Amino acid sequence: MDSRGRVITRYRMPTLRQEGKDKVISRLLKAVAVIIGGPEYKVEAIGVGCPGPLDSKKGIVLSPPNLPDWRGVRLKKIIETEFRIPVAVENDANCAGLGEAIAGAGRHASSMVLLTLGTGIGSAIVLDGKLWTGKGGFAAELGHTSIDINGPRCGCGNRGCIELYASATGVVRRMKKALKARGGAMTAESIFLASAKGDKAARRIVDETARYLGCALANIVNALDPEVIVLAGGMAKAGRGFIDKAEKEMRGRALKESSRGVRVVSAKLGEDAGIIGAAWRAKEL
Repeated sequence: MDSRGRVITRYRMPTLRQEGKDKVISRLLKAVAVIIGGPEYKVEAIGVGCPGPLDSKKGIVLSPPNLPDWRGVRLKKIIETEFRIPVAVENDANCAGLGEAIAGAGRHASSMVLLTLGTGIGSAIVLDGKLWTGKGGFAAELGHTSIDINGPRCGCGNRGCIELYASATGVVRRMKKALKARGGAMTAESIFLASAKGDKAARRIVDETARYLGCALANIVNALDPEVIVLAGGMAKAGRGFIDKAEKEMRGRALKESSRGVRVVSAKLGEDAGIIGAAWRAKEL
């Protein structure tokens, strides 16, 4: 990315996550080397988006619920040692939120909240163009706010987190439970597709998911009163109908004064959001 926030080149490869963190890190280093090796660019800093919670100042991965083998990885030190260039490590959802705020769906908004609806639920809060990260850098873990104190155990240790109900993983888990099915190649995408084709069980799960998401949005609106809420990730591509149902639920639950005027929109930048946000954090070093 250049200093104006424009992506000027990219390189992509599979992470091979199933082979463990060492393989992922080695491939990350290889990808960076490919970009840095281009003689037409002078790279001044490297930005990395990584699942949190993490210590962004020290660049240490702490306890990502969906990547247990990454606990304690000193990612900043590993990359700086390899390339001798300053490195910024930031929560991947924060990177996506910052990217959308700079150049995407949250551009020109005074306050923005982003939710990424994927394997889990990531989130970011951007106020006046700056990330709100809290006293220790761990703010905006909105996917791990509980909506059921007696709900199932989440990977974070809490019970009934919204991530268990409104993420792609949660949709599949609940569908399998409804069908009393085990295993199989079921995905959130296939469930949403079945719902669109009229499958009653799938439609019930999708509608429930929209209600759960709407409940989470109402909590966000009541707590933060944002100008814009941006939905990103695979499930956000399910269509405006799904988002409209979630928004209707939100407006029925949130304080009228807080919900008045808030916009719920789809992300615009796709994968570029995280790229721009991570590079922008590096630019701030």
